[in-house]
Amino acid sequence: MKTAIVTGGCSGIGLGLVKHLLSKQPDKDDGDDDDEWRVVIADLRPEAYEKVSSGLDPARHKFIETDVASWDSQLAMVKEAFSWSGGKIDFFAANAGTAEGEHLLDPTKDDLDSDPTIPSMKCTQVNQVAVFYGLKMFVHYARVTNRALKKEAEARQKNGGGGGDGGGGEQQRRQAGKGQYNPKFVITSSCSALYPFPIVVQYAATKASLVSLVRSVGRNLLASDNVAVNCIMPAYVDTGLTPNEVTELWPREWVTPLGTMNRAYDELISEDGTVQQDGKSDGRNNKIKAGKCVECVVDRLYYRRGVEFADKSQKFLIEESFHPDGVWMRGMMERERKGGYAG
Repeated sequence: MKTAIVTGGCSGIGLGLVKHLLSKQPDKDDGDDDDEWRVVIADLRPEAYEKVSSGLDPARHKFIETDVASWDSQLAMVKEAFSWSGGKIDFFAANAGTAEGEHLLDPTKDDLDSDPTIPSMKCTQVNQVAVFYGLKMFVHYARVTNRALKKEAEARQKNGGGGGDGGGGEQQRRQAGKGQYNPKFVITSSCSALYPFPIVVQYAATKASLVSLVRSVGRNLLASDNVAVNCIMPAYVDTGLTPNEVTELWPREWVTPLGTMNRAYDELISEDGTVQQDGKSDGRNNKIKAGKCVECVVDRLYYRRGVEFADKSQKFLIEESFHPDGVWMRGMMERERKGGYAG
């Protein structure tokens, strides 16, 4: 059985994902429970959990009150989840988010006869900084898990285990990919990361930062630690972050249902990169996803690419940053050898 963490899991997209994961059943054909999930629901609001808990399988979920914006609170949650999972967290959905309380540049709040007031940065702390926290924690414990699995494999090898008697060849082939650890980290960004969105500029900026994070770490983390990092970018979804008054005015046919995000999650956490072939997703079938940013619009999934390089010099600047022996890394190592950066 696999273990997931879903932050902001008591409402909206997070609750939809929790229910989706808990609805999955073991594959009867292969006789194991790799397709079954248990879920840690991390949320700041125990009262919200109380409203939804009766509809969730009590044996396969655990609620942990968590303030993701606090390093200590989020770390305590991840450590508890790691212990509850038996030392293997398979999927972390960094979904918790909030809207900004007031517009960063609201002219009605600007007293020109006084100094400017410090803005609230809660939106940035929850939407951006907390995701950075979560990613660092998840990668850390994924490395702990991989170290433990490596030691177990070495012990079996030393003891001559795993060979079998030769009579279960077909079963062994079917199980070839089972038991491997393929950790997935999926961030909830927003379509406002792609387009100008003046109504909530701090929110939009935080979501854009997450797209850059995914594209910057995705390829290398998969290569170094087998951790797949991706994000979803929902369009208009009827959740607690979207005012009811706006939803009432929104064209119903342009509201994105929770099932669209769940489909995106399924593609991004699939062990073999499966994409349903119905023309509603432009993701590549049978290709493990890493560094991907998926726009979720009504009933469609669009895998969005970054902008084209302006010229060869820009391509060189960026692509060299991905290489462990590229000019960026060599130069930085040389600077460190000389004593680091001057303060």
